[in-house]
Amino acid sequence: MDQKQGQANYEEYRQRLTNFSNEFDLGLFLHIVRRSVIWVVACLFLAGLAAIVYLRYTPEIYKSRVVIQLGEDNHSESILNFGQYADDNTIQSRLELLRSKLLIKNTLQHLPMRVGYFAEGEILTNEHYTLSPYEVELISLNNTKLTGVPIFISFENEHTFNVSYQSKGHVQLPLNQVVNLDDFSIRVTIKNWKVLSENGADYLLYFTINGEAEQAKRFFKNLDVRILNNTAKTLEISFTDNNPLLTYDFVMAHAAEFIRYDLERRSLSDENIINFIDSQIDTVFYKLRDSEGKLNQYKQDNKITNLESISGVYLDRLTAFEDEIIDLELQIALLDDVSELTELTSTDVAIYNLVPLVAGGQFEGSLTSLLDNLYKLLLAKEEALFSITIDNTKIKNLEFQIDIQKTLILETISALKDKLIHRKEGLEQKLGGVEQNYYSLPAKELEFARLQRLFTINEKYYTLLLEKRIEYRISKEGFVARHQILEEAYVPSTPESPKKNMVMVAFLLVGALIGFLIISIRYLLHNDITSLNEIVQLSNASISTLGVIPKYKEPVPVSMLLVDRHPKSLIAEGFRAVRTNLQFVDNSPGPKVAAITSTISGEGKTFIALNLAGIIAFSGKRVVVLDLDMRKPKIHKGFAVPNTQGMSTLLIGKATIEECIRNSSVENLD
Repeated sequence: MDQKQGQANYEEYRQRLTNFSNEFDLGLFLHIVRRSVIWVVACLFLAGLAAIVYLRYTPEIYKSRVVIQLGEDNHSESILNFGQYADDNTIQSRLELLRSKLLIKNTLQHLPMRVGYFAEGEILTNEHYTLSPYEVELISLNNTKLTGVPIFISFENEHTFNVSYQSKGHVQLPLNQVVNLDDFSIRVTIKNWKVLSENGADYLLYFTINGEAEQAKRFFKNLDVRILNNTAKTLEISFTDNNPLLTYDFVMAHAAEFIRYDLERRSLSDENIINFIDSQIDTVFYKLRDSEGKLNQYKQDNKITNLESISGVYLDRLTAFEDEIIDLELQIALLDDVSELTELTSTDVAIYNLVPLVAGGQFEGSLTSLLDNLYKLLLAKEEALFSITIDNTKIKNLEFQIDIQKTLILETISALKDKLIHRKEGLEQKLGGVEQNYYSLPAKELEFARLQRLFTINEKYYTLLLEKRIEYRISKEGFVARHQILEEAYVPSTPESPKKNMVMVAFLLVGALIGFLIISIRYLLHNDITSLNEIVQLSNASISTLGVIPKYKEPVPVSMLLVDRHPKSLIAEGFRAVRTNLQFVDNSPGPKVAAITSTISGEGKTFIALNLAGIIAFSGKRVVVLDLDMRKPKIHKGFAVPNTQGMSTLLIGKATIEECIRNSSVENLD
């Protein structure tokens, strides 16, 4: 079934290709192409003209880029182990910092962007940036709403200039002097009077006072920062603008500001820490000196030299007693576990847990042999049970020995446990006595210990601050830039967009496509017969063509008969060719009938019939033309006779054939 379906699909596909090949007329298509060349050329011309206009009036966009490699923390930080204080140095955090408006604002402070210079033409407006022929120095700005508002300026001579903005009219002001207006104060100087005088009429000059936030938004929109290589930690900073010099200055300044900002922030962090340490050192120094003075004065007043060692001895004794008591408690708990397991021992289940409990302990020598004997008796009992029953005398004897051995072990454990408990009680009594002695030390010793402890704390804190101050000063002196510029930017000479070649090619392709669409539409809408092949294809005729009658472009006479007036014309030769070919179709004796027909009126049936009849009559044949058009007969007009009798009267029997025949001026033609 699948094979038949595939064969059917193949046949259908081949039939579609065959139909397309049969329907598409390459000759007709080429004929239309030749007749449409002027349209194609016009489309290409208009497309090229549109491309030129587009390139002429589209602002050019330039792009500059710089490549930065991110570095790690410097050597001094790694030596001093400051990693816990280091800031986040991930590549993503650096990426967001470069994109941030904070860093953009810092960068713009290093560029001459406070005042923007523009030249407004009929269509385009150009920013002059540093190439302005005049310079505006902003002294003060009194109206912040004026930021970004065009302030138009013109120069009449080398001494004065005019300004106008918003609703303010033209105000003439002197050059090279500070002028105070209601909204701002400026000083204007001319850098190139020749350029101003030559091009002053071509452009409308104006400048703007740029706000920090608005400028940051503008540069943020055109700034692009992306990761080139995550492993190598390389970033690309690119900026696009209509001014190539501005793109170069900004990316270079932005990269430098990023490096400077990183170095300054790390240096500022250490500077704050050092300032804090310095303030604490002064405070702790006074506390240390005060505690030292009080301690010395207390020693002199109470004649104490080294009483703190007594407290140390008592503390050591207390610790030793507590450790020994804890050890005794552990041994007692161990003996309790051994005793409990011994009582539970029936066969060989619990005996395996007894030996590890006493191994390495204080009573290993006393209990190991007893436990080994118990293990051997239990093992002997198990072996005997394989050959004798449990009621056997031997089994009962072994059980008796096992009970004796267990009793012996339990009594031994009980004796050892009593000794341990007695020892623990004695240690607890001694511990209580030591504690009583320790807590009953004289009050002057406790006061001395307090003063000594306070002095020690201040001394350690003061020493720590001194060490940290030295470390952070070394770290600060060792700060270097962690990041470096791998590839510097350059002033772009060619615009990033629009690409002239690509734009021209694109417009020409569009023009060629439109031209092709025109040709295709004309081909699809073509409804004229231009060759014999079309007649053969459209009519599916099984006979050959008899001839071609050329188009008669001059006015046709009322008689429509031309062969008698112009016997040697091309149209007469065409009818002669048809007459000759008709003779080859059927040359047998007797009358012949030829029918002239068409689909609609006005296509030339009467004209062909009369002239073909006339050319046959010229050859000596007698010809009768029958007008079978019952709705709009015209043959009588060509013969200039009345239309009173004809085919209709003949068919209904009101007239004879002889009565209906009308003679013409041409011999043998009726």
